[in-house]
Amino acid sequence: MLWKPNTSALRPLPWKLLGLVSLLLRIAWVLPGSPEKPCTFKMNLRNSRLILSWEFQGHKLAPTHYTLWYTIMSKHEAMKLVEDCANITRSFCDLTNVWQDMGETYIPMVSRLQGNQTQDSCMSDIRLTSNMSLEPPEFEIVGFTDHLKVIIHIPPGVSGIIEDLMFNTPLVIEERSERIVKKHKPKISGKMAGDFSYVIDRLIPNMNYCISVYFDDRNPDVTRAMKCALLPEEKPGREGASAVVPPPENLHMHSLNFKNILRWESPAFPRGNLTFTVQYHSYYKSFQDQCSHINSTECDFSSLSKYGNYTLRVRAEFQAEHSEWVTTIFCPVDDTVIGPPGLKLKALANSLHVLFLVPRVENEPDSWSMKNFYNDWAYNLEYWKNGSNEKFLVNCKYDSEVLKGLEPWTTYCVRVQAFLPNWNKTGLWSPPACEQTKDKTSVSWIIALVIIGASVCVALLLLGCFALLWYIYKKTKYAFSPGNPLPQHLKEFLGYPHSPLLFFTFTPSDENEVFDKLSVVMSSVPVPASGPSPTEPSEEDTQARGHTDPLLISTPEPNQTHMRSETT
Repeated sequence: MLWKPNTSALRPLPWKLLGLVSLLLRIAWVLPGSPEKPCTFKMNLRNSRLILSWEFQGHKLAPTHYTLWYTIMSKHEAMKLVEDCANITRSFCDLTNVWQDMGETYIPMVSRLQGNQTQDSCMSDIRLTSNMSLEPPEFEIVGFTDHLKVIIHIPPGVSGIIEDLMFNTPLVIEERSERIVKKHKPKISGKMAGDFSYVIDRLIPNMNYCISVYFDDRNPDVTRAMKCALLPEEKPGREGASAVVPPPENLHMHSLNFKNILRWESPAFPRGNLTFTVQYHSYYKSFQDQCSHINSTECDFSSLSKYGNYTLRVRAEFQAEHSEWVTTIFCPVDDTVIGPPGLKLKALANSLHVLFLVPRVENEPDSWSMKNFYNDWAYNLEYWKNGSNEKFLVNCKYDSEVLKGLEPWTTYCVRVQAFLPNWNKTGLWSPPACEQTKDKTSVSWIIALVIIGASVCVALLLLGCFALLWYIYKKTKYAFSPGNPLPQHLKEFLGYPHSPLLFFTFTPSDENEVFDKLSVVMSSVPVPASGPSPTEPSEEDTQARGHTDPLLISTPEPNQTHMRSETT
């Protein structure tokens, strides 16, 4: 894209607009008669660094400096300034620590400036997996009598994106001698930092060999450096360099549950410390390095396929000299030793319940066990009384077994080993595990007590729930309907038996109404000596005191009142 803004400041564009502009530019550049691209971007892996370079087309004035921006296609972000590449005079930028995702599409935009004026800007889109050119790494070669050592230099601190790219891209070591061309593709694993060595052996002494190192064949235009070495001539009286250094001793494979460790002993060598190189090959691959120039006397082969047949070999090395190869044959599924299974015991009355745990496999997911690699699997179970020499052997086809008919309150010990009937192969015995059996009667009592205790707990729980519900009911009823208590005299009235027809009778008329008049005289009131004698209270006084209704007159105690009734 070509812009000619009037100011030196470049405003970041929204990401949606960037994507649309990038798409339109791609279409415009492929149409017939379209102008040339204003600039060209190149992404190179140079000495394990991500280097982005650019070149503008058809500019009249040479720019004084450049500024680089970028964004990521899939993210909703504006253009970001690359701080290390702002106002630079060079036409390239190191983005090793900036672009960290192999799967993303990056959109770089570089501005060309002349003084304080921005001449124009250019944009493109780059995907590292498809738009990056891999330049050959730096290397050196060391020639011996019958082999070459290729040492590839990988700078320390290589970022994760470079490591992933180099791990997933084939590294090719090309060998040339006269008209013969061979290509070696070494297996690279682990962290790629420091020197990586590869040995090309079985070469002819006094021959000239040329070596070139590069990444795959997808970039034929990349210049590939080639280095040559003339192997020294074999001296008479010695079988190459191998006649000086003694070979390793007592080579053997220690394999347990597919954890494969090749071990050997270092021979006596007075001239100095020896290093060792270990290689392997199968029927469809040539020899490959597994451990190169190591000081230890063991090498891990746990990554090998479980069903392959491999030839392993080791040799001792001292400077430019080495010993003869010492070889051994190894087939993991046949030669590995099955480890001891796990055991879990549980006493049930006069019996033992035994649970077997299958051994796990090294370098495999947790769900994988040794049973996944064999078509048949069984156990040999051996048990005995603790302190007795008499042992009993049981063959078990499943992952559990119940030993019945044992003596109660007796300690029994158990051990187990895996057994493969079709392979006629047995594993290691597990350490003994002991457990004391129980009495059947005691077990019944325990069960009865447990049932009774559980029943009592359930009853108490139900009772507590009922009490809680009753309490909640009473509180709820009082909160929503507290009620008004009846007066005491109404309670007494309603307490006497009445005829059911009392509440359905009609009130008689005033002329025919017959009633008894009840007057209450309080005898506790003192009578003055000079005052009039107590007389019967008048009807008006009685009404004034609120005692006209016979039902509402309280009956005083005999020692406090004197009653007089008159019938009218």
